[in-house]
Amino acid sequence: MSVVRGVGPHGRVSSFIYRVLWILADVFQKAANACLHLSAGLLRQNGLRASGQLLWGQFGITSNSEVDSGLEASERELYRDLLRASDRVLLIGCGSGRDLLALKELGYDVTGLEPVPELVDLARGHLVRRGMTARVLTGFAETIELNESYDVVVFSPTCYSSVRSSESRVAMLARITQHLAREGRVAITYAAFPPPSRASNWLIGLSATLARSDWRPEIGDSFSRGYLVPRVLRYEHLFGPGEVAGECAAAGLCVIREQPASSPPYVVAEMKRI
Repeated sequence: MSVVRGVGPHGRVSSFIYRVLWILADVFQKAANACLHLSAGLLRQNGLRASGQLLWGQFGITSNSEVDSGLEASERELYRDLLRASDRVLLIGCGSGRDLLALKELGYDVTGLEPVPELVDLARGHLVRRGMTARVLTGFAETIELNESYDVVVFSPTCYSSVRSSESRVAMLARITQHLAREGRVAITYAAFPPPSRASNWLIGLSATLARSDWRPEIGDSFSRGYLVPRVLRYEHLFGPGEVAGECAAAGLCVIREQPASSPPYVVAEMKRI
């Protein structure tokens, strides 16, 4: 490797050691990433789900002032274009209630869905604190039994990307579609990064096969360190061009518009029944 002039140390020996240390850093980083992907394959599906719950539970605990801060500019823009005054809204991934409370304050009939029980309790407590009433359900969007019909279903950022396997995401959308009103819409915010390398998928698949895990990686599956909790992996699926539209079509939905979110490279897709 070459060193940019004026950046590295002075002297031949110091420059040589500097280059060697950077080479070693790159080697060890690649080795660490390889170990991370090999470790992912050792987990079973319930372990992956538990990891996601644990990480989101830590991230979602926020102060009263953060919960009361209301909608961000991108969220206000999304809801202004998406919602009508009389809409019944299902908010998937409501966390401790920031956007749930904001939508209630705007007068919408909104129900929250959150898989982490501790965050459900926090959201309900914030509703009581603010003198508001709303249903907050505990469960995963993939499996919860819904008994109501909704005009709009909103997936909070990263929620759709955290559901592992295309088959599971399509089945989840198909179940939700059954509870959409006749002119109902679904809004998904998803990650549109370039997919991880095929070498990463190969390492995960190798360890999953050797460990006889109950899942196999798909192109776009990404694992990273969950820095909020030591030795816990963070899973996210990174979608390629047309992938979300294809999954929606398989579930009986069609995308009517897509637009970049305020924090690229996330994208918001709005869809309705075919």
